[in-house]
Amino acid sequence: MVRAPRIRLALAGLTTVMLSAVCVAGFDASASAAINTLHVSPTGADIGNCVASPCKTIQYAVNQAVAGDTVRVGKGTYHETVAITKAIQLVGAGEATTTIDGQGLDTTGPVYGVVYVGNVGGAASVSGFTITNPFPFSYTGGEPEVVALADPSASDSVVITNDVISEGSADVNASTDFPIGIDTFNNVATTTITHDTVAGTFQGALFEDNGPISFAHNAVKNLIAATADATVYPAEGVFFLSDLGGSLTGQNASNNKFSSYSGYGIIMEAGYNNGNCTATPCNGSISGSISHNHLALQGGATAVGIDLESKFNGNNLTASVTSNSGFVTSPSQAIFQASTDGATISVTESGNKIKVRS
Repeated sequence: MVRAPRIRLALAGLTTVMLSAVCVAGFDASASAAINTLHVSPTGADIGNCVASPCKTIQYAVNQAVAGDTVRVGKGTYHETVAITKAIQLVGAGEATTTIDGQGLDTTGPVYGVVYVGNVGGAASVSGFTITNPFPFSYTGGEPEVVALADPSASDSVVITNDVISEGSADVNASTDFPIGIDTFNNVATTTITHDTVAGTFQGALFEDNGPISFAHNAVKNLIAATADATVYPAEGVFFLSDLGGSLTGQNASNNKFSSYSGYGIIMEAGYNNGNCTATPCNGSISGSISHNHLALQGGATAVGIDLESKFNGNNLTASVTSNSGFVTSPSQAIFQASTDGATISVTESGNKIKVRS
């Protein structure tokens, strides 16, 4: 089957250093500092603590906040990237009125994305924004990311909710640099992504080597194909991927809508090549559930509504696939599952009603 290149693997060693900025929010019950609400406004000024009067930039306010604080962002467009590495709540005035625009901001520090969530040390959330215009990194392949999640702590939790996550229009090379709406890489925190809209990217979401994640009640639409070495790769809605040694559990997608693009709906893959593995167990297994999602995929790409694959000896994929509905356009397939090279797969299917239209 034709599958887009796993950009993370192709750029191993680069993705951790060539990056752009981000934002997050949450609550740490152990924090001893008073809980405050900080304010941001386009007419504010970056002085003081943003409590008595609003600051001008989101990142300045995030820097002033302590665990347990809320940063409230007023209506307007904020031309910046935001990095969050503390347990705060970042709250916009609404995705229709509050925009974080990363156009042209190609920072190369230890974080990446227009909004980045790192090690928050508790619970963090981001809600009520349009987040858009990621800038391609300064190496071949680009891989701009709108929201990037990289919290390495299993005791943390991250929530991304009620946002519009959009490729935007600033990247003239969007069709060749494989933009990603939401990207995780070794994000071990319990993650909830709900009631968001993801639009215009090549991958709606790439959940690579993630901790438990719930991707639920989201709309993924208007994704784009991408081209590399004269090969056109159909868009990918949500990709759950295990490509490191160990076992990923709790990888769940439910009640999402995938529409108005040609390509894959949901992919789950145990894809760790353990030929050089020295760990015990030596596998890259993955398990989760895919339920009550609706597909309306156009265009007749050679892709799959729900694609389940386990590759390489020692890997295993276990999934429950239930009550998914909608259609894909021929020659696409509704549901595909396969295991190769000694890998194993165990899929339970029931109540699925995905039609293949001509």
